[in-house]
Amino acid sequence: MKKIILTVLAFLTVLSAGVAVSAEIPRGSLGYSAEDTKAVLQQKNEYNRAYWTLFSLIASSAAYVPDDGVEAVYLKSHGWNFAPNRITDGKTTVHFITAKGIMADSKPLYVIAFRGSADKKDWAADFVTGQVVYGGHTLEESEKISGFRLGGSKERDEIRAAAKRTGFTRPPRVHKGFNSYADLTLRMLLTSGSYEFLEQYRKEKDARLLLTGHSLGGAVATLVGQRLIDFGFAPDRLQVITFGAPAVGNTPFARMYGDRLDLIRVTNSEDPVPLTLQAVLRNYKQFGKEVRFRIPRTFNNMNHFLHLYLDAGLKNYYAVFDDTVKQGLVQKEPDERHKAADKPGVLLYVEGNELGGKAGNTEVKTTMALLERFILNEYKALFPNYVVVRSPQDPYEAMRTKGADYLMQVKFDAVTNQYNNNWFLTVEQTVTDKNGNVLLADTASRRTSPLAGNILAAMEVIGVQKTELLRQMYWLKDEVQ
Repeated sequence: MKKIILTVLAFLTVLSAGVAVSAEIPRGSLGYSAEDTKAVLQQKNEYNRAYWTLFSLIASSAAYVPDDGVEAVYLKSHGWNFAPNRITDGKTTVHFITAKGIMADSKPLYVIAFRGSADKKDWAADFVTGQVVYGGHTLEESEKISGFRLGGSKERDEIRAAAKRTGFTRPPRVHKGFNSYADLTLRMLLTSGSYEFLEQYRKEKDARLLLTGHSLGGAVATLVGQRLIDFGFAPDRLQVITFGAPAVGNTPFARMYGDRLDLIRVTNSEDPVPLTLQAVLRNYKQFGKEVRFRIPRTFNNMNHFLHLYLDAGLKNYYAVFDDTVKQGLVQKEPDERHKAADKPGVLLYVEGNELGGKAGNTEVKTTMALLERFILNEYKALFPNYVVVRSPQDPYEAMRTKGADYLMQVKFDAVTNQYNNNWFLTVEQTVTDKNGNVLLADTASRRTSPLAGNILAAMEVIGVQKTELLRQMYWLKDEVQ
């Protein structure tokens, strides 16, 4: 299992700048070498896990509103084009998004992100308590064994006998509702003549596949991953990352099949869903490597919302990133860069936030620092030539000293209130040319909170500001295409 994890993390290390998830990640995750010490290898593994967890969080979040949601728009701005998919059979409807990107080594990465529970049908599937026998090496076999198709009694007897030979009194079983979602997905992905996503992946021997999802979506991603291995897909080319997902099967299933799937199972300290089936029915068991985020208890009685995971994922990534910087394995985005001699230079003047409302709101201050970092790195990625200067230096003097063609002043602000956790994230930007002419002056502001998703507000604000910049600074369009 450890070997598989290292192999899969290794193939997820070379994502190019053309499909970067956020501006601090264009370098991709870290590759491995034979000279890596144990400590270096451990840090690289931790960094790559945090890197791909954040990407999977954004993709899983985009699966809820795949066409024009904040997350989908953000991913598209960084080169990803996710295609929404919807398939219905009777009472079951599966929603997921698919995408294909080219990594820095010119090898393709395929991504499938499943939507979590979003309507009454989804919740009905979640609360199904029945289980079906798991097995089979083709979709038709697995559906017969689970009872979806007529027949299969002989195959079920063989599975029961095999389980007894390995020391289990019960055969491997999985959640009936989750299994119906997984099988419906696979019927579309594997048997539809007009849909060749997985067949294309399978034919590309150097391609890799990432399956991800939140809640119900994570359970489906896990079962789809297991089924694909049953159907002959190589496990060392497949990674599954889930968020707040419940257990999908019983103890025999977890022990017989769990070790072969590289599953990173992300939970949080206040989310009851991952343990619900185990606690209530006691015939479910989790497996995979658990990554546990800690969040405050003050947000909500039901801390299962993906937005909480997304904010925690960004915080986790930055913490691991900074630790990796200390070990000399990565470098922070510089405050000065000159990579295109034929493009203008920009002095990026940053004014820190002024926290309004409740004085000394430590939680908002901490969050604001993360969002400032996120947004500033988005600005850095936008300009081929820039120098960052921070207040209280004189911006115009710095502009003359650095020989910049444009002065771009960015001011961050956070306004809170004393009644609830809602607050306003505001980013003001003003662009002046070297002759003192003001080309652009505008403000983008969004109300946010932990439950609404702080990073989503940051994505939306920077998206608005980028759009305005592209209207005024036409030469930037070449940089974002």
